[in-house]
Amino acid sequence: MKKGARNLLGIVLTLFILVFFVLFHSIPSKKQISETPTSTPTATPTPFPTPTPKPLTFAEMNALYGPCAVVPTLFYHHIQKLDTAKELGHAGLTVDTQNFQNQMQYLKEKNYTPIHGEQLIAFFDAGTPLPSKPILLTFDDGYDDFGTDAAPILRTFGFAAVAFIPTGLIQNPGYMTWQTVQDIASWGLIYFANHTWSHKNVNNSLATNQTEIGTADTQLASRGLNQEKIFAYPYGNPSTNGEAVLSSLGYTLGFTTFPGITQCKKRRFLLPRTRIGNANLNAYGL
Repeated sequence: MKKGARNLLGIVLTLFILVFFVLFHSIPSKKQISETPTSTPTATPTPFPTPTPKPLTFAEMNALYGPCAVVPTLFYHHIQKLDTAKELGHAGLTVDTQNFQNQMQYLKEKNYTPIHGEQLIAFFDAGTPLPSKPILLTFDDGYDDFGTDAAPILRTFGFAAVAFIPTGLIQNPGYMTWQTVQDIASWGLIYFANHTWSHKNVNNSLATNQTEIGTADTQLASRGLNQEKIFAYPYGNPSTNGEAVLSSLGYTLGFTTFPGITQCKKRRFLLPRTRIGNANLNAYGL
């Protein structure tokens, strides 16, 4: 074979090999199938937090539960020197006597008007206007330091208040006596109201609540107290049974420890209060 022909044949063979190589590698290879199916990983879903309900505006509350009024309602337990409170194990429930006096001075300087419970009742039931910047001062449990420390300071300022007392604990060590209660009531400033007989939670049977609330009601009435029928739930916890007993006995107001400052007629057995500590009252939005 001539040399030129051999060269041409070599070129053709080379081209053939290149074309075959390109075509072979351009054909997609068949995927191998595993005998055992492989699961596709599932992405962990991102949890979305439950949205916090937006508080109702005053206008919305008034439309739903009105008539309503803005009446901050403060509640206290012990008023005594903090050193004494620590010795007795009461520090967590105590406002120091001097701090309490400073708080009352603050209310006076800010032109708040402490009101009686009956004024709130009159607003609900008769539309009687409340004074400018009304506020309710309340005290729970009937401790003896209410008589020795809190009440004299309230009297100095001429401030009205409501003291909720568990009547079965009166006369016990650490609590006021009935004589102290009646002496303070005679001032005409401080109203003594129902806090059950033995400070028992009202999340109980109807019969238990009838005994607890009814016994205290009788003991107060026999001393000419709580004629307006006002109540505060021990531990701040209302209940359907509790409300039923209050309604049957002709009660007009029921105070919780739920936060808030708007008091509404259609929620008169679920009235909110603000627990007060040793901070200045401006820390509570006052």
